[in-house]
Amino acid sequence: MSEEKDILKLTTILFRTFNNVEKVIKNDIKGYQLNSTEFGTLELLYNRGKQPIQSICNRLLMANSSMTYTIDKLESRGLITRVSDESDRRNTLIDLSLAGKAFFDSIFPHHIETLKSMYQKLSPEELSVLIESLKKIGYEAMRINEEKS
Repeated sequence: MSEEKDILKLTTILFRTFNNVEKVIKNDIKGYQLNSTEFGTLELLYNRGKQPIQSICNRLLMANSSMTYTIDKLESRGLITRVSDESDRRNTLIDLSLAGKAFFDSIFPHHIETLKSMYQKLSPEELSVLIESLKKIGYEAMRINEEKS
């Protein structure tokens, strides 16, 4: 195959793979009565601890107004709390409540198993190569986007 055909084939495979992976993940998350933004917020807090709202927005690529809505919904369900930042009282940090931690403790192992089942055909070496390859593509795409902006 020529390089051009390989590049086109790779692009098609990347899009199809992304769509299929996204469907699996969204279906998994839906089973926990969460949407992807709510799940992403809880997962970030679960793995990284309390965070300012802006950090959550940046990590999940969300507008502040949309994130405020998500935070309000999670707080009304008792899964998160808002706490004052001890080093700067003007800032509010978002943290998992005890109920939120217990809830995520109960769903996270199943979510990890779902992810493992998707990637089970990859050896540890293939997984590492794929991670590094996709990071290279992502950084290059980001560079191209920044040049054109």
